[in-house]
Amino acid sequence: MELKEVVLLMCVLAVSANSILNKEATDNIAAVETVNSTSIISTVDSVSTEPTVTLDNTTSNQSPSMSVVSKQLENKLYNFIVARKFDEAVENTISLYGAGGCNIIERVIERLFDEGQSIVFDYSYKVSISRAAYIVSRCFPAVIRIHESLVFAKLINKRDGYALTYSNRVESDGDRRALGDHNTKTRMGIEWSLVAHSSGDRLHYKMRPLRMAMFLKLGNSTDEDGDHTAYISHDDSTNRHLWTIQPVRHNGELLFYIINREFDKLLKFGQSTEHDGYRIAYGHSTKDFNPDKFSWYIKVM
Repeated sequence: MELKEVVLLMCVLAVSANSILNKEATDNIAAVETVNSTSIISTVDSVSTEPTVTLDNTTSNQSPSMSVVSKQLENKLYNFIVARKFDEAVENTISLYGAGGCNIIERVIERLFDEGQSIVFDYSYKVSISRAAYIVSRCFPAVIRIHESLVFAKLINKRDGYALTYSNRVESDGDRRALGDHNTKTRMGIEWSLVAHSSGDRLHYKMRPLRMAMFLKLGNSTDEDGDHTAYISHDDSTNRHLWTIQPVRHNGELLFYIINREFDKLLKFGQSTEHDGYRIAYGHSTKDFNPDKFSWYIKVM
């Protein structure tokens, strides 16, 4: 291990011995190879377990290896997040950052990405609205900072390579259809602001195109395929205007599902081109987690 990392972890231990390392870990020091116990994680996105490091078989005057300490610190933060203990997660994040542990925070975020945990966005938001917002700008990737007022994004569907935009044509009720544009280089019309909407400890987004004070929603009715047509509207007061973003790793790429809160449907584009070469956006008839068909790139501007 590099000297820098050794010094980092020693500092973390000194600064946050009480809040980071639990009593069981400090009372039962084990060899680095021993990984026996299982920590419980949240079932918000999926039911799973994550191995945690246990330490034993060494004398009381010995210290665990730095790699074990690093993993234990990582597990501590991870477990707070997936259990939705955000107050503890924020305090833990502050302690880690204060000791120079940005790399540990980054590893936890990557772990949540790898597991497809949408809670990574909740975590980013909770740290942002705390007294530790500066940590988000320094340790968090831009893609989970999309709730920030000056962070904008293009939403590009993986299967089609089309960017989310909207029609210039106004419907009879004042709404505009949400469309897919094959021109993903256009500066205006395909850039979106994702406005955080927190209800309790659950985070959703309202999605607003930069040039319009309107918000993405799904229509109430379904077509013959069972899909809901997507629109932008001036109203933003219903669950049809709220969206969850869920990460997915696929063939080495970080992608995202965009899921409507009201209907629990995945955002997609139709396969036929209409409206002057554009594709119509829909909420898919079933919740089919197929990344080749229904995942999106979030390109932060």
